[in-house]
Amino acid sequence: MLIMTIATKPFASVLGVVTRIAARGFAGVTSLTKAIIHRREVLRLTELDERGLKDIGLVRSDVEGALATSWLDDPSTILAARSGARSGVASARRAEGARQAQVKAPAMKVGPVTRQSVTKQAVACSA
Repeated sequence: MLIMTIATKPFASVLGVVTRIAARGFAGVTSLTKAIIHRREVLRLTELDERGLKDIGLVRSDVEGALATSWLDDPSTILAARSGARSGVASARRAEGARQAQVKAPAMKVGPVTRQSVTKQAVACSA
């Protein structure tokens, strides 16, 4: 009876199960391959100096921390999160600075700039 139930299943459903299992297996292999490739790219970031890392929004401890993760994990996702968090803080600081500058700007008296006013200011500062 058991043989009969297996034999009556359509071949397409068995093929679908096999395809799903193979796809899951390939997805694991693909993610592992991507993690290894990204780890090599992150290792190349260790060759940069502090200024180069700062240009992309990272510090050396970020790179070292990302490389300290498991070989199965993708270190580039950690670096992207850390860089994104820093850029969010930096943009908030810039926005606050711009807002404060706009508040202070109308309070300053701005008149025509002439050669005499510039020299008077220079003399007043040096005295």
